[in-house]
Amino acid sequence: MPKLAIITINHNHGDMIKKAIISLHTSTAAIRFKAFVINNVPDSDTKDWLLDAYPDVSWVDNARPQGFARNINQVILHNPFFDFYLLLNPDVICLPGMISNLMTVMAENHEIGVAGPELLNFDDTIQPSRRRFASFCVLIFRALHLDAMFKNLPAVEDYLMSNDAFDTVTDVDWVTGAVMLLRKQAIDQVGLMDERFFMYFEDEDLCCRMWKNGWKVCYVRSAQAYHAHLAEGRNKIMSKANFQHLLSAVKMLFKYHGRISNCKEK
Repeated sequence: MPKLAIITINHNHGDMIKKAIISLHTSTAAIRFKAFVINNVPDSDTKDWLLDAYPDVSWVDNARPQGFARNINQVILHNPFFDFYLLLNPDVICLPGMISNLMTVMAENHEIGVAGPELLNFDDTIQPSRRRFASFCVLIFRALHLDAMFKNLPAVEDYLMSNDAFDTVTDVDWVTGAVMLLRKQAIDQVGLMDERFFMYFEDEDLCCRMWKNGWKVCYVRSAQAYHAHLAEGRNKIMSKANFQHLLSAVKMLFKYHGRISNCKEK
């Protein structure tokens, strides 16, 4: 049976991460896994609750806050014997069958390096969690929040795949890191997450490297989860998170010389 590790990061998420952990355990009765919760800032209340309610979960205390990529990488590096790693945001509620359906798709197609589920808002509308690689214009529109002022821009709608039809399993350019299942064999080939991205774009970058190295990225509609989609980097323009969003957008442009949309070209 494949070995699965599940990684989530707590950064003052309180009751939200408790709900995520509860949903994880109640929705995966048939799946064996090892869960890791990385405590990015001091939170003794959540730690005490977790150790009491789910003592099998491994709690990792950071000496100081780390970026998303480094947090994920440290668990993979220190626990390299798993076959798959599921990245799970603390604002996610797993629905029954989500993990088992993702794992089944991975087992049936060994060319898939990354798989992501269908993410839902709490009103059951579908989030655009599967996307095309960003063109230069789209990256600028999104980084500067121009798409919030000018609705339904064709280039942005195409990037978000808003009008696309999807099969049960569909090859896509990339899926967001809110929920992302990684194959260890693929990670060994393409490398870990790029820690130069403190927040944002590390998921798109990883998927880009997957395609460049011959691995597929898939969107799995039969796997579903609710996602609160805090998106502080886009919803709070004057926040530190938005600064990191802008900084990561610039890093992405420089890394791919402004040609991110060509990521599928080997």
